[in-house]
Amino acid sequence: MKTYIDLHIHSTASDGTFTPAEIVTSAMAAAGNKKDPVVIALTDHDTVAGVPEFIKEAKKYKDRLTAIPGVEISTDYHGVEIHILGYNIDINNAALLERLKVCRESRDGRNEKIIQKLQEQGIQITMEDIRPADPNETIARPHIAKQLLKKKYVSSVKEAFDKYLAEGRSCYVERIMPTPQEAISLIQNSGGIAVLAHLMYYKKLNAEQKAELTAELKEAGLAGIETYYNTYTPVEEEYVKSLAKQHALLLTGGTDFHGQNKPHISLFKGQGEMDIPEDILPEFMEAIGKLKQPTGK
Repeated sequence: MKTYIDLHIHSTASDGTFTPAEIVTSAMAAAGNKKDPVVIALTDHDTVAGVPEFIKEAKKYKDRLTAIPGVEISTDYHGVEIHILGYNIDINNAALLERLKVCRESRDGRNEKIIQKLQEQGIQITMEDIRPADPNETIARPHIAKQLLKKKYVSSVKEAFDKYLAEGRSCYVERIMPTPQEAISLIQNSGGIAVLAHLMYYKKLNAEQKAELTAELKEAGLAGIETYYNTYTPVEEEYVKSLAKQHALLLTGGTDFHGQNKPHISLFKGQGEMDIPEDILPEFMEAIGKLKQPTGK
């Protein structure tokens, strides 16, 4: 029996293309065997709006599925954007909801500035073009990229980022974010545990700075580090494991699934080679208050 694990998934509540319910049904379909346990977490960017639908759908598979409410908070670490994952949070916590609202408002202001910059370059695009039908859905740069593609200013979403939207490009706009320490505090105060996401993704930080970041966040209450991630090389994975061991951090893993916004990434398997080991589960499940692992029985 195999346990299928993916602790980093995005839905339409932020910048994914699968609804929270579709995440659940797709995960169960991908797991295949009807007896194999499944553990998944919904970790949308700066919002928990998709969690109720996610949990509701998950109840249909409660005999073998553990669905964990989560969030991925974007933070600013000395000018570098760092992401902190929160697991098993109270999605009704007032302080958390208020801070996430501020994050989204900052993101909205950023979107308006990006649109303005695009318009200044002669691109006919408005905020109305990118506004989703669901008012709770977080609008992000992929929404703008899709409109650029739809209006044929670019030939792909990737080209939209490479040409206009990525950091350093002509229409990139920074936004106001909490510090990683503030995000960790928010997650802890909402009953969850905080995990540092995809450490090796932060190319602006060298190895020494990555180690320093990990040490600082451990002191601030960080509980874990994302050790298994879809872009990690074996060498990078071992480096992150060494930091986890050094600082007594939980090991976690996830694909960073976004549906068709990142079509090369699949649930559980990432870019095809991921295999998140089951032995990370006991400590993780204990830490989030789910002592009993799914058995599939």
